Amino acid sequence: MKAKHIILFLLSLLTFIACDKEDVTIETPAPRTVLIYLAGDNNLSGFVSQNLKSIKEGIKQDGLNNGNLLIYADQSNDTPQLFQLKLEADTIQQIVLETYEPNQSSASTETLAQVIDKVQKEYPADSYGLVLWSHGTGWLPSDIYGYLRSFGQDGNNNFMEINDLATALSKYHFDFLLFDACYMSCTEVAYALRGCADYIIGSPTEILANGFPYQSIIGDMFKKEADVVGMATHFYEFYKNYSYPSGTISVIKCDELEALAASCRAIFRDKTENDLFTVPVNELQVMEYLTRNYHALYDFDDYISRLATTEQYATFKQCMEKAVIYKASTPQAFYAYNGGKWIKIDKFSGVSIYVSQETLPQLNEWYKDLEWYKDVYQ
Repeated sequence: MKAKHIILFLLSLLTFIACDKEDVTIETPAPRTVLIYLAGDNNLSGFVSQNLKSIKEGIKQDGLNNGNLLIYADQSNDTPQLFQLKLEADTIQQIVLETYEPNQSSASTETLAQVIDKVQKEYPADSYGLVLWSHGTGWLPSDIYGYLRSFGQDGNNNFMEINDLATALSKYHFDFLLFDACYMSCTEVAYALRGCADYIIGSPTEILANGFPYQSIIGDMFKKEADVVGMATHFYEFYKNYSYPSGTISVIKCDELEALAASCRAIFRDKTENDLFTVPVNELQVMEYLTRNYHALYDFDDYISRLATTEQYATFKQCMEKAVIYKASTPQAFYAYNGGKWIKIDKFSGVSIYVSQETLPQLNEWYKDLEWYKDVYQ
């Protein structure tokens, strides 16, 4: 009898353990977590709400494919927040995760890193995507004029220089880095950030204040393999048919940038500064219009074609085709400076580059601090 009782006890214990085991939930990483970082404490503030509305439309339309979508939003005269957007029973749930100090600068690498750390720790995934939304001016430093920002603006005096941004992002890796900011499809920017993403999506000219059509690209972000060309194509199609038909866009494959740099190194290594100054900038395709006094960013291919031998240029073109996997441009691009200006886009490689000029000694000097310059020109 005693043995029988022991057997019954052991059987009941096993049953209890089995039932208890079934109740244990093991957290598994999501396929992808995407952070959209809206640094809007500036004159774009009013477009934050508009973009959030289109993001929610995109979620309702295409879902998140079991992924996580986190939003950091900072608007003028408002408190920055980090929140999650989820689709539950055809309703968008906005779940606030953290509220920050009202005077926190979103154009701070410390803030950006703090937010990314929290997102990746609390929403682990097999892969990540990052959208950086704000003002931008490529690599051009904020020290020259108040409206030259590199990336991000908070208030009137807070910006992120590209070297600082590259340092802040160096400990992360994303499937894609999408810049919803002007001028960020820039050779120098892409090269500085090549280690932190598989693909960089951005525009070499200005992006109209409406930004990316999130209602059309959320699904692309959360496909099993992020559809980076799809995001760029939806951007182009949206602005091609917009009331102001102005949109330039490209997708850069980051692991091809080393080879592209090598092709350029062969071109620049025997060029003196005076050789560079002889390039007729008035004949180059302008990509940037930030002041009427001068231009600094021009089409990458157009510039290289003026400096390379036939053989060098052929090698460069092969590297460009592998590095820039998608590019599209409307016939003209609109620039907001001084009331607005249209510039015809006759030549378009999808990427801009800084062109050294004798009349820009301070910019020429600052340019030497970039990794692109150190790896290519020296």
